[in-house]
Order: sequence, then structure tokens, then C-alpha cells
Amino acid sequence: MSSRARGVLCLISLWGCSEGAPSSSAPTDSGALTDSAAVADAGALTADSGEPAGDGGPDTRPQTLTHRMGPWMVPAGGERAADCESWTLHNEEPLYLSTVEMTATAGMHHSNWFFVPDDRYEGPDGTWACRSRNFDQGVASFLGGVFFAQSTQVQRETQQFPPGTAVVIPPHSRIIGALHMLNASATPRQIGIDFSVRTSPARRCAPGSRPSTWSTVRWRFLPGGRSEFTVECALDERARSLTGSPLDMRFYYGLAHYHELGSLMRVTVLGGAMDGRSLYETDVRQGETWARTMDPPVDVSGARALRLTCAFDNTRSTTVRYGIGDQEMCIWFGFTDSAYQWAGRATQAARPMVQTEVRDGVSRSLAPCNELFSLRSRSVGE
Repeated sequence: MSSRARGVLCLISLWGCSEGAPSSSAPTDSGALTDSAAVADAGALTADSGEPAGDGGPDTRPQTLTHRMGPWMVPAGGERAADCESWTLHNEEPLYLSTVEMTATAGMHHSNWFFVPDDRYEGPDGTWACRSRNFDQGVASFLGGVFFAQSTQVQRETQQFPPGTAVVIPPHSRIIGALHMLNASATPRQIGIDFSVRTSPARRCAPGSRPSTWSTVRWRFLPGGRSEFTVECALDERARSLTGSPLDMRFYYGLAHYHELGSLMRVTVLGGAMDGRSLYETDVRQGETWARTMDPPVDVSGARALRLTCAFDNTRSTTVRYGIGDQEMCIWFGFTDSAYQWAGRATQAARPMVQTEVRDGVSRSLAPCNELFSLRSRSVGE
């Protein structure tokens, strides 16, 4: 992840559909994966049978897209965190994304995927050094949106939206992934990742909105201790300054991101009708999926703020800080129907405002969002 994207809420376009979003957790032909060259030649699109194409307008049938990437060789004990992978869709019409199913080999530690206009980050599809095209995850999110985010070290995961919702991928889009590979084994390993993607019929969809959220707090914790780190982001105050009205937002999907020492992540709503209730919570350890479809969507309209809390058990004899590899992170990502892309985090500059106390043997720290962004996505109105 780029330094900007690690601590912010990046947004995507969510659209409402009147009916027919698939309810299964995986595409019907999730095993039918092709190689990159074949997908490119075929335009990466396969229309399902049994769905009428429409009355001479754009093809509105649900479709399945498949793509296979890699393999990449990583030596024993090796790490690769500077590679990007691109996949140009060649889509002439918008795609209404309802499901992404990912399958990866062991060693794909984490990956974040974005859609951008296909005249950005130009160059051959395939693998390239992110730095060679000045790829930045925060910029990519603003240019288009988030396509998929992977739970840490999960080998199979489904990003599923509730019936009646989808993410719109604008015409002429390119998918770009930022890859983080980590081979903890004692032998070299080939690492790869596959996607099988399901779209909804365009004729069943109507504009609904955009986003997703990331949030993080920067910190360190000492050896042999238990710690909780919390950041509160005052969204309502910002919403009123933007629109003159209280916060108006519903969540459709959430995903945590932490590493080996993480033991809990919770997102709590403060104020409004859901005051004190959890929007998202997981105590699943690294290696299992953190994806949560919110069906029905969770309405946080009228809330004052969101509170993100991460808990860690540092069983090591060394201090752990924010970072990749064997360090830790506290990031939450979600899709909403807000008209804005929200991004909030507590940075190192927030340290003077951090309140810390030890209670029940746990060091608990609370920080404000000292960086809070809200931007209208370029893809709004597609």
C-alpha cells in the first residue's frame, strides 16, 4: 500500500439495482479461469446464456470476467512489495460489478486492486514495477475506484454485494493491482492469483452512489503486552460543511486489515439511531477472510462519528510499529453509497492529542482523525 492509501478511506461507485443481483457467494463458473493472453484476445467478457440482450441498445446481460495472473517466483524467506499488475478490460459500456471471487496460492500476502481510465498508467498489461509508472493507490482510487481488496494471506475470498447493489466500472477501464508477496517457507515458491468476476444486468440498475472507506492509526507497542488503538473520525461535521445536511450514508460491505499479532477489529457508530452499535467486528486471525457483506445495508445516517478500534497481542521480545512485513497495521475498508470518497487517519502528528491509559492489563490509546478527506470521485455520474 502507498503511504497515502494505508491510512485513508478510498471510495468507489456503488449503484443500486432494482432486482436480480446474484445471491450466491461465488460466480456460477468460478472454476473457468483462462490465461492472460486468452482473456485479452476474448475481450475478457463472457455473456451468460438465458438473459435477453435488450432491444438494440448496449448488451445488458450479466457477464462473467476471468483473469489469471503470475506465477511470480519468490525465494525462500523472500518478500516482494513493489510490483503492480494491470488488466485492461476493453469495455465499451459500464460494467455493474456484483461479485469478485479471488483464488490465490500460498504466499500472496495481500493485494489491493483499483479501476482507472485505460489512458492512465499506460504500458503493456502484465507485471511492472509500480514506481516505473508512478502508481499511487490513493490517486488510483480518486481516478476511478476500488475493484477488490484481499484479506491478509487468504487464498480464497469473495467480495459480494447484497442483492440490489453493484459497483459501476466506467467504460474504457483498466484494473491495476498493487501486490505484496511474502514467502515464509524454506523453499522458493511460485505465487499466483486468479479472478472470476460477475456483473449484473445494466437494465436492472439505477444510479445510487459511490464509496468505500479505509482508516488507520499509527502507533508502536512494547514487547509482551496487550494493546488497543482507537481513532475517531467526525464524519457528520464534515458532511454538514459539504452539503449543509447531516451525514447520509449506508454501508454495504466491510473488510479489516491487520497482521499476525492482531486479535480484534471493531468499527462503532457514535451518535444517531445506531449510537454505540458495531458496524463491523471481527476477531478472526490472519489467514482467514475478514470480508463481510452487509445485507441489509447498515444505515449510519445522522451519526456523529465512526470509531475504529484494533487490538494486538505482542508476544514478541521486540517493539512492533506500523509497517509491512512483520510489523502491524490497523486499516478498515468499506463500500458505502455516499456521494463522496472519505479518507481519515491518525498520523504521527496526532501524538500530542493521543490519550493513553492502562486498564485491565491492556494499554488503551485514543486518537482523533487529524487527517480527514472527502472528495467527489471522478467516476461519479458515469
